[in-house]
Amino acid sequence: MRKVNLGKTIQEFYEEGIKDEYLVMNIVEQYLGGKTYKSSKEDDIYKHIDFYWNSPKKGLIGIDVKGVKRNGRNDKEKDDSINWIELQGVTGFPGWIYGEAEYIAFRTNKDIIFVKRNTLVEFAEKTVKGKDTVYRLPKECYVPYQRYGRKDKVFKCKTEDLRKLSENNGFILTLND
Repeated sequence: MRKVNLGKTIQEFYEEGIKDEYLVMNIVEQYLGGKTYKSSKEDDIYKHIDFYWNSPKKGLIGIDVKGVKRNGRNDKEKDDSINWIELQGVTGFPGWIYGEAEYIAFRTNKDIIFVKRNTLVEFAEKTVKGKDTVYRLPKECYVPYQRYGRKDKVFKCKTEDLRKLSENNGFILTLND
């Protein structure tokens, strides 16, 4: 695993993310066939693609992986009932939801939910449209949130809503214990 010069907490998040990516890559190959390979650093940063899957039926597909996150920064436990959706990144540029991945793969404790990125964009824009951005962590879902002094903008989304979105043109893969 590549070490990156980051603070301790950020390094831990980075390493967890890499583990999630490789887990999803292995599950995709195991259940769906084809081959997966890690994206380049540039594709990861600029296209928001964590890995490519060479699907036997559809060819090359870019996938962005999202692991289980905490509901709030100070929470000790991760919460797989919600997911954070990034509308705008820390640099001020469009968030990962506007990247070039075909699918966003949301990991939960029991499965991986694959949602077409463009379907998620439509849902996100419709859901948060017209809502004011708040600067204190909201308890509710679908409230645009921006950390004070930062450029990023995110909102919490219910995992069950992602499951519903995957029913149309996504899919779900169950994790084995």
